Amino acid sequence: AREWLGRAAASVLPFLLERVLATGATAIAWHTGLLTATYTLALFLFAPAWGRLSDRWEQRPVILVGLIGFGASLALFAFVENLVLLYLGRFLSGAFAAGVVPVALALIADRAPNEDWRAQRFAWINIAGFGGFLIGPTLGGAIAWLAKQGFLVSMAAPLSALPFLISAAAALVAAVAGYVFGPVRSGRDKLATGAGGADPRLAPVIRRLLLIAAVVAAAVGAFEVGLAIRAKELLGMSAAQIGLMFTECSLVMVLAQAIVFSPLIPVEMTRWLVVPALLTLGLALVAMPWATNALSIFVVVGAVAASAGVLSPILTFWASLMAGELQGAELGRQAAAASLGTAIGSALGGLLFGLGDLPDLAFLVAAAATFGSALIGYRLPVLLLSRGAKPARATITCGRLRRLSAPDH
Repeated sequence: AREWLGRAAASVLPFLLERVLATGATAIAWHTGLLTATYTLALFLFAPAWGRLSDRWEQRPVILVGLIGFGASLALFAFVENLVLLYLGRFLSGAFAAGVVPVALALIADRAPNEDWRAQRFAWINIAGFGGFLIGPTLGGAIAWLAKQGFLVSMAAPLSALPFLISAAAALVAAVAGYVFGPVRSGRDKLATGAGGADPRLAPVIRRLLLIAAVVAAAVGAFEVGLAIRAKELLGMSAAQIGLMFTECSLVMVLAQAIVFSPLIPVEMTRWLVVPALLTLGLALVAMPWATNALSIFVVVGAVAASAGVLSPILTFWASLMAGELQGAELGRQAAAASLGTAIGSALGGLLFGLGDLPDLAFLVAAAATFGSALIGYRLPVLLLSRGAKPARATITCGRLRRLSAPDH
């Protein structure tokens, strides 16, 4: 819900800026990019803090506060007439959104009866996010179209405000659903038992996972920006054709994530997929400048999406597995690393494309970073097991889940 609400709001940002600004298209495009970066920066800054708070407090209230705050900040957009307030609202949206997905993943991890269950639910969360990526822009566009056709003329707010108001209402509905159906378990109970976070010996491995997550997010961010600009400026593709490419990207990612944590692949074997997926991602980025027809673009986009779709849930799963009882803090750091990577990759994708003689440099730089992360991660399969990160069994004792060490833990 958070993802499609955010995408729905983001899809009409240019129309909102057109209302607030009395300038031309260049300023609108510039502020649209900066507002997107502001949202991502807030995610990066606040995800770790929300995660730590959920470990010490309780996960459900953190998620509810995140949803309510997110909805309230979206509602602010409906009435803002000032650029400064627009940036403030966008920052608040990111700050509150950061308290939803990482903490939801921590909630799943804390209640997982076994690691197969945890892995499958992590994949479902990622699939839901990509579903929001597809639904959100469609929702925003549909609302704007209905209003333009006169179906929503009874609304008092301006046309550009309608998606924000409807998204804010939907966020509040999601918060009510979370309050009614969400499980309750206090983080203080975990700390009272003396349970702690990750084993200090795992810190170097965790840092590798964070770095790889940031590089993958940066590569995908640069790819998305570069793909959109290249398709429009160099290949002369229409907006509909570009949209189809991104739809393919999201669908392939969903399929890849559904497979990687399916019964077809034992969960402990997923660690061996990290380096092959990184190499595939790098090769696909290298091939992008030579993709000049529909078939070659389809293949390259599919390869990028498949590799990224495999990497995202695997990195999150193994980071969670090593986090001990302090799931929120570690998963918040993971979300922050991905947000920072996305911001850097998206910015570099646009800046590098502006170098007229080297329009495809963004893809090559992203590929080089990806190959570098493959070198960093080549020993991960061994390190993850040799340092105590083997998936553990779980039993239920006195109504609570207690972790039992694996035989060679």
